[in-house]
Amino acid sequence: MTKLPLSGVRILSLAEQYPGPYAGMLLADMGADVILVERPGSGDPSRRFPGLFASFNRNKRSVVLDLKSEEGRASFLELVDSADVVMEGFRPGVMDRLKLGAEALRLHKPDLVFVSISAFGQNGPLSGVAGHDLSIQAAAGLVQVPIGQEAQAPLPMLPLGDIASAMFAALGVVTALFARKSSGNGSTLDVSMLDSLVSWMTPFLMPPMNKLPTRELPPLDPGYGIFLTADSRQITLSIAGEDSMWMALCNILSLPQFADLNEDQRSSRSKEITPCLREAIAKQPFERLYQQLKDHSIAFGPVLGLDEVLKDPQMIVRGMTQTLETAEGKQKYVRQPILMDGQGGLINRLPPALGQHNEELLAHAKKPAAHTAQSKLLLVANQK
Repeated sequence: MTKLPLSGVRILSLAEQYPGPYAGMLLADMGADVILVERPGSGDPSRRFPGLFASFNRNKRSVVLDLKSEEGRASFLELVDSADVVMEGFRPGVMDRLKLGAEALRLHKPDLVFVSISAFGQNGPLSGVAGHDLSIQAAAGLVQVPIGQEAQAPLPMLPLGDIASAMFAALGVVTALFARKSSGNGSTLDVSMLDSLVSWMTPFLMPPMNKLPTRELPPLDPGYGIFLTADSRQITLSIAGEDSMWMALCNILSLPQFADLNEDQRSSRSKEITPCLREAIAKQPFERLYQQLKDHSIAFGPVLGLDEVLKDPQMIVRGMTQTLETAEGKQKYVRQPILMDGQGGLINRLPPALGQHNEELLAHAKKPAAHTAQSKLLLVANQK
């Protein structure tokens, strides 16, 4: 890519915490000019955790505005004049009370794309309720705990509601900007964390609604699980109905009595097969088994700790990290995952200090530089 695909798109971001900043990062890495609009004093609450803030806020600039003041709102509207998109993440109604809601801003600038990220959406009985990721996952049906065992329930490590809504927000932004090229009009987007997770739950929700057979997930196939090798390392098998893979696995592990079973047969006999499979794998050294599985194209993967993931040869070849030089030394970042013509976006700006770009941006707000037809602002305010 000689030119990043979102070059010329400006992003004004009031986003805080996780969903909005992650969405803005994806867009910034593809060339969008993402400007954080932060609260006076403390800025984004995630600044309390420098690693978290740095994870999502590279390639961005920062201004500090008090949106509760007339002066702050006036400065913000001056920035909106050069904006493509405003994306906010307050609870429904907050932006309207600030006189900066979708209706007001799109009246001010009709081609503006206004995106709201919220926990439960802009309407409905829970619309005004605050909700962080655990509550969203539970409401979407991901947290399945037998009655009486709530104290034993493991809490999810990955904030799926945050990530899902961030990705739908980023998709919504590029879709709305594409639509604007032909219509000339902006859009108002409503992205709910709960809606986003429910969408991801489609294969669990759609079949029973229509009285269709449900595909068991995770599969009941005994070749789908986590196993211990002879040298106490862990490896995963992810055979999910592939009979040819199962046959090859049985040949490797000397289990000919199970080799000809199809998925239904081995799933129904999993209580008999699984102990035999575990015993056979427990006799295999990790490296030898790894190579055999790879040579026979059997679905598998190593179990890695967080400190091992980015050191894995696959991640190194894929170039999943990028290093920037700082005054304190080298700072490493994880690149966004989309490769376009072999390139995965560009990380060329360190996370901004609070209000670092106030003079640079606000001094020119009344006379914004000329942009292409696609250039404006993306406002990502992601407070639930």
